[in-house]
Amino acid sequence: MSVFSFHQSLVDTPDSQVSCHLHISPHADKALHFLHGNGFAVRTYEPFLENVVRDESLMLQDAAGHGMSPAGDKFIGWNASADRFLASLTTQRTAYGLSPMIGVGHSFGGCMTMLMSEKDPELFEYNILLDPALYPPRMIWLLKGMAVSKVGRHLPMVRQTLRRRTSWTSVEEAFDALKGRGTFTGWEDDGLWKYVQHSTRETESGERELCCPPWLEAAVFGSAPKKLWRTIRRLKTPTYILWGTDTYDTFRESYLLAQKLNPNIHLVEVKGGHCFMQQYPEQAARLVRSIIDHGKVGITDSSNAEFIVNYDG
Repeated sequence: MSVFSFHQSLVDTPDSQVSCHLHISPHADKALHFLHGNGFAVRTYEPFLENVVRDESLMLQDAAGHGMSPAGDKFIGWNASADRFLASLTTQRTAYGLSPMIGVGHSFGGCMTMLMSEKDPELFEYNILLDPALYPPRMIWLLKGMAVSKVGRHLPMVRQTLRRRTSWTSVEEAFDALKGRGTFTGWEDDGLWKYVQHSTRETESGERELCCPPWLEAAVFGSAPKKLWRTIRRLKTPTYILWGTDTYDTFRESYLLAQKLNPNIHLVEVKGGHCFMQQYPEQAARLVRSIIDHGKVGITDSSNAEFIVNYDG
């Protein structure tokens, strides 16, 4: 059972609808905005977020094809996706008085948070990006004009997506089939159950199928934002990038370059892989909470010592 009292709604944007989940705290003096990784419905992260959020309000959004957000007939691109999130957030922020806000996101959602921040520097007080999906310049150049089938030769995430099983007879079978395999290696059971519950849906025959079609997930992984590195250079919002020591080499390369290009970006290397917040939800949440409560000083708190591998501060 969730500790959050979510109100779910489909929020209209200029070109589609976005599924939003709002938890409004009566005592909140700030709000957290969280965006998910590609292929993971946003409520997959509840076990992690339950350990992060205290008195804050919380807003979650699902990208196209995730959760209850409509998939559409094609991937509209990273920048247009960020614009959708921004439009939806603006609507909800005005309606519920969600201010000030902290931007948090994993993988695709981390990159979305950064794109939104660069477009509106006053949107978030600061960002906490969890292994954000940032491709290095050489990879972006390689992706330009390349078909998704060919991209798969270079990006393991695309290969895995196109080979992925998409349906199961029940949530229990889905859980058993995914546990400890591929992307889900090392995940805590609570996070995997949330994935199965919210990232799959029941079919007319009573089976479970992925909400996000593989073609859409692969299209996301096989592309990149326009002018990503210009965005990184221009980013004014204080930003913490927390990344797993066993993450993808391409992401690691990007994080180190981003730090060199922008003094507003601070790196914290932690235990685990790309989904470290699912492998170590309590430790990851404690670190994020330390940043929320104490900023940079909180990172060096002794309670985070065993989880942090390296910190640039």
